[in-house]
Amino acid sequence: MGDAAVLDLEMYRRSDAARLLGIAPQTLGRWLDGCITADGTRQPPILRAKGATGCSATPRFVTWGEFIEAGHLAAYRQQQRMPLRRLREYVSDWRGSSEAPYPLARCKPCTDPGPLVHADAIGVDSATRAAARSAVAFFDRVDYEGDVPVRYWPDGRDAHIVLDPRRQFGTPIIEGTRMGTEVLHGMYTAGDPAEWLAHAYSLDLVQVEAAIRFEQRLANRKVVAYQAA
Repeated sequence: MGDAAVLDLEMYRRSDAARLLGIAPQTLGRWLDGCITADGTRQPPILRAKGATGCSATPRFVTWGEFIEAGHLAAYRQQQRMPLRRLREYVSDWRGSSEAPYPLARCKPCTDPGPLVHADAIGVDSATRAAARSAVAFFDRVDYEGDVPVRYWPDGRDAHIVLDPRRQFGTPIIEGTRMGTEVLHGMYTAGDPAEWLAHAYSLDLVQVEAAIRFEQRLANRKVVAYQAA
């Protein structure tokens, strides 16, 4: 499945998507569904065309396309704590220049034109330029088939850990295997030495240690819940 259908695959509970991306679940919820601010103003979603209404029709899971778009947006605002207004302008700029679904997932900021995304763009402020560099760094960890993102390397391509929506339901696994990092980490914290795990599952010790580090990093990572306004 290397075509656009992979983008629509429902992959993650919101809490799991937020954990993997290092953002607060409430922040991801606002991006997907919109929110109501303290003064009662309804703010539209950023990543979905329609916001949540509180009814059963609200999507329960985050699609692969939404996951990559949220990662892009998180990387863009990571360098500077940009207000939602700026983020909406950024997303609107991309959606306005593309008729394809999930334009933030497809945009490939290393190559695609766009004044807001290029790290070397002329005529933008330093904060936007810094955020653009963060977005480019995020997409350096994404593999494409055509213009469709099909794999994400959360710790970089040399770190042995990959998320692939077509394998093990998109959970983090060791590259080239079906072994989940959470499984290995769970056995390690239960008392099984890394060396034993490597031997028992025919893995390299460096792969097992990478899985343990990855899960420990996720567990210890601090996230910031940005305000709605």
